[in-house]
Amino acid sequence: MPRKMTDQEWEAQNSGLSPRQAAARGLCGCCGGKAVLYTAFGGVQRKVPCPEKCRNGKARR
Repeated sequence: MPRKMTDQEWEAQNSGLSPRQAAARGLCGCCGGKAVLYTAFGGVQRKVPCPEKCRNGKARR
């Protein structure tokens, strides 16, 4: 059974791109092309849909 990620490891799954870098690649500036955001607080880890509703990680036109 794989070990549970720490909150820091969980959040590290978010894109490391800035909004400008993501846009230059044709990706959503909010999620950096992942279509989800990883958040954690107090051991509760959540994967939430991108608030920009990009659905596929691509920049909306």
